[in-house]
Order: sequence, then structure tokens, then C-alpha cells
Amino acid sequence: MEKKKSGFLKNTMTFGAITGMAFIIISVLFYLLNIENQNISQYIDYAILIAGIVFGTKYFRDKMNHGSITYGKALGSGVLISLFSAIILAFYTFLFFKIIDPGALGKIYDLMEQQMMKQPNLTDQQIEMSIEMAKKFTTPVTISIGIIFSFTLLGFVFSLITSIFLKKKTNPFDEAMKDVQ
Repeated sequence: MEKKKSGFLKNTMTFGAITGMAFIIISVLFYLLNIENQNISQYIDYAILIAGIVFGTKYFRDKMNHGSITYGKALGSGVLISLFSAIILAFYTFLFFKIIDPGALGKIYDLMEQQMMKQPNLTDQQIEMSIEMAKKFTTPVTISIGIIFSFTLLGFVFSLITSIFLKKKTNPFDEAMKDVQ
């Protein structure tokens, strides 16, 4: 039983690392190509996360668990894959804002200010106050923590759905024979 638990954790960590690295590669590509479209980035992130959850859980089910997995185990697998990938992405994001491009947050604040100026009902004082408030709560640490929570929650939601399709009951005879072998 202990081997099964360690295999489960190892699988989720492996696929979490693969998914996290995919997030980083896409992020670096977007940065190098200077693509700032948040919608495209968001949809690609969703696709990567769903793929990581599905492939990781399916791999565990088929290769390590003799072709069967319960809904709860599939859900747990997806959430852990999301968590491990989010930790890797959060670490990269922290390094990005602290070391790779410390001026990136300034660019984000400028973009926020430009967006707010387009709104006719905001005064200059309100805009300035909003930017100052954003600067207090938008640091590399808070962004990284937010990534961990948001990607894990998103992974939970995706796992609720994907687990429906990934669960697979065992044949009682095969289950009994597994112990004999």
C-alpha cells in the first residue's frame, strides 16, 4: 500500500513539474515575442493545465494503477498536479519580477493607468489612488502566492470535470488476482 501512495505522489509531482515547465516555456515565449494579449495567454494556460491533469491522471490510472481509478483519486491527482505546477510557476514568476525583469511591474502599472484613463467617470485623483493601492498589493510575493491559490483552485474545478471521464472501475476478478501475482 505504501508503494501505491508513493507512486501516486511521484506521478503527480512528475506531471506537475512537466506542466509547470510548459507554463514557463509559454511565458518565456510570450515575453520574448512581446505578446501581451492576456486572453490568448489565459486560454493557453487553461489548455496546458487541463492537458497536464488529463495526461497525468490517465498515466497513473493506466500504467501504475492497473487501469482503474476512482473519482476521488482522479480528483486528488488533478488537484496535486495543479498544485505542483503552480508552485513551479510561482517560483519562476517571483524570479521573473525580482531578477529577470524588475521593471515589468512598472509596465503593468502604466498599462493599468492607461486603461483607467479611458474611463470617463474616473478623476485623476481616483486613478492615482487606485494605482498606489495596486502597488501596495501587487508585489512579486503576492503575485506568486496568488498564482499558487488560483491555479490550484482552477485545477480543482478542471479536475471535478475531467475526473468524470477518467474514472474507471476495476473488475473484481482482476482486483483479486492482482494480489496473487
